[in-house]
Amino acid sequence: MSMAEIQAAVSSLPENERGSLAARLLDSLPAHRGEDGTVDSLAEAARRRDELDSGAVRPLTADELWASIGRERATWR
Repeated sequence: MSMAEIQAAVSSLPENERGSLAARLLDSLPAHRGEDGTVDSLAEAARRRDELDSGAVRPLTADELWASIGRERATWR
């Protein structure tokens, strides 16, 4: 089955089934370096917390996050 055929078949699934499939696919990928609770990931979390606490960055609202995701997904087509 080609990638185009898979995409077409998956696109016809209900939203909740597409989400479940996406989660399973993501779970099947190897973990990125630093995502396993190592010192690197803890240091990254602390750095990001410090950025938020200092005001260097502003957290996104849920609406802003989903709008950004929507814009990004629109570029995939």
